[in-house]
Amino acid sequence: MARIGASILLSAAAALVLLSACERSSAVASKGSDRGSSYDDRGAGSDRRASNDRGGGGGSYRQDENVRLVDGKPIWSSSRKGSAEENAQRSFDRNGQAFGAHDLDDYIRKAQAFVSSPPSGVEKLTRRNGDVLLYDAKENVFAVASRAGAPKAMFKPDKRAAYWQEQKDREAHPQNARASGSGTDG
Repeated sequence: MARIGASILLSAAAALVLLSACERSSAVASKGSDRGSSYDDRGAGSDRRASNDRGGGGGSYRQDENVRLVDGKPIWSSSRKGSAEENAQRSFDRNGQAFGAHDLDDYIRKAQAFVSSPPSGVEKLTRRNGDVLLYDAKENVFAVASRAGAPKAMFKPDKRAAYWQEQKDREAHPQNARASGSGTDG
């Protein structure tokens, strides 16, 4: 019994020694402070990237990626799901044929032209986040451009003008938008 008591006492003493070492400045903290607080610098950089990834800069989620430009504007908007190039490719794969686009670059040019200089009669709606929704009832073309002017979507909705009305209603009553679903049609 005495051996068990001594063993417990020794273990407790060792634990106290280890815990007391934890209350001292760590070797990492002293090295960082010797170098001018590099830990804080890394932390601030990470925070900036994280806010950019959430769309903090001009409607693009991935601000630090190199995006091709068309007339000084990004080819497409990036998102959490993909880069600008990936999103443009995805949209072209789904909708390019409907616009008679021969290839990705042709589709991008058509989308850029539509969002930067819409035809007369196109209806516009600006979301709270700065995105601009456009609908051409004559040609049944729906598009979304980021506040930076980059296309985010361009397609011909199956429901035609009813889809545009749903988008207007969703913006007028945002609390109902979450309950009704995402509203994608293209």
